[in-house]
Amino acid sequence: MPSDAPRRYSYAALGMLIGTAIGGAFGVLLFVFTQQALFIAIAGVGTAIGLVLGAGADRATRA
Repeated sequence: MPSDAPRRYSYAALGMLIGTAIGGAFGVLLFVFTQQALFIAIAGVGTAIGLVLGAGADRATRA
């Protein structure tokens, strides 16, 4: 039976989502202008940064 309570996402999950979106957009733009496929990996860097910042925010809100 589904719950009527709104779903609460962690800051780590939101950080990963936002980091991937920003990193992916930035990486694709760099790839389009330079034609170097290495810049696609910037999406992964954005994900990692978002995860670290989100986990820190989760820890700060629990303390």
